[in-house]
Amino acid sequence: MTSCQCYTASVRVQAKRYCVIDKIKRRLDYPRQFWVLFGGVFLNRISASMLWPFLTIYMVQQLDVPLATATLLLSVSAATSLIATTIVGSAMDRLGRKRLMVFSLVTATIVFAGMAEAKTLALWAILVAIHGAVTPIFSIGVNTMTADIVESKHRAPAYALIRMASNAGVAIGPVIGAILATRSFALMFYITGAAHLILAIFVALILMETLPQNQSDVNTAQPQPMGYGFILKDRLFLGFVVAYLFISMAYTQVFSLMPLYTAENFGLQEHEYSLFLTVNATMVVFMQYGITRITMRYNDFAMIALGAALYMIGTISVGLGSTLTHFIISMVIVTLGELVLTPTATTFIAERAPVQMRARYMSVLSISYPVAAGIGPVIGGYLNDTIAPAAIWYGAGMMAAIGMISFIAMGWYLERKKRYNSAVAYDI
Repeated sequence: MTSCQCYTASVRVQAKRYCVIDKIKRRLDYPRQFWVLFGGVFLNRISASMLWPFLTIYMVQQLDVPLATATLLLSVSAATSLIATTIVGSAMDRLGRKRLMVFSLVTATIVFAGMAEAKTLALWAILVAIHGAVTPIFSIGVNTMTADIVESKHRAPAYALIRMASNAGVAIGPVIGAILATRSFALMFYITGAAHLILAIFVALILMETLPQNQSDVNTAQPQPMGYGFILKDRLFLGFVVAYLFISMAYTQVFSLMPLYTAENFGLQEHEYSLFLTVNATMVVFMQYGITRITMRYNDFAMIALGAALYMIGTISVGLGSTLTHFIISMVIVTLGELVLTPTATTFIAERAPVQMRARYMSVLSISYPVAAGIGPVIGGYLNDTIAPAAIWYGAGMMAAIGMISFIAMGWYLERKKRYNSAVAYDI
């Protein structure tokens, strides 16, 4: 090869490298505000997940109460979370996203400081109830702000990035929490509270409010609804939430019942079933963005139905497995369903919601998870006790199948309606 040919080849390689870098830059060319949200989610998930795995243990030890009592307190948290979520969406659409996010973080700081010193069951019940009420606010604000500041065509990858930040934080937080817990549970609460306070200051000083301020920010072709009455008339959205609820009921059982199922029936140790969470978080962090870049090319309902089908296959396969390898494969399948389904569903709701009702739509969607977490494992436990342990997973598979069929039907209905409207417009 001559020196001229070598030079030409070198130029081509360098040009190709610059082309790839430019392509990556364009794909990640989101507003500065989005990257502030991205960093905020990462910090929030680290600080929150430092506490999650150890909260029940601490309550049992600190209060000297049975496990059933401690889990009842968590049910109180779920109930207040559900109630607060129905209020937060409307408040955010009227008062703004930022101030409520800051309020939730500051309140959480006070709650964590109180938990470090609380000695009575009554005080713990109050603190846990407040914690449940403020916990969903930050996430609802993040999802709504993302819809506010990111263009429609870029929203699905944006939500994928937010999920990557969240799961990366969840992967790190428990490790820090475990180190702190070996020294002092109280110290863990104080540091968690301090992290929330730092994030509150970060949000207050750096994050800009994204609530539309005038009619030029709102699509005037859309109706100007108030309250939740408009949502209750949106039958497609309500059907979407119900179908999503069935899918979430299957999903929550994987994380709430699978460790217990594999330990009691197949003798898996704690360090073995902890791999389930590791596999899930690792896949989300490293695969979410790339998979979303692919799924966004296709019909939303088809992709959500595909994700539900993977949930169905993954949950049923748990009932057919008997070794750690089998169960990890099941988790991989379920996680692939999560990667396909979750950003697509969030993006669809962001597109569906009128601009001035985004937070309310997001809050209603977010209700599906705590409701599913309260219903799904109960049904699974009943199947375990009355039929057989493996029946948990066949029941979960049926739940995912109901969601899958529902989304296929909704997609078919919308496609048929679109063709009918096109035909009518053509005739006119």
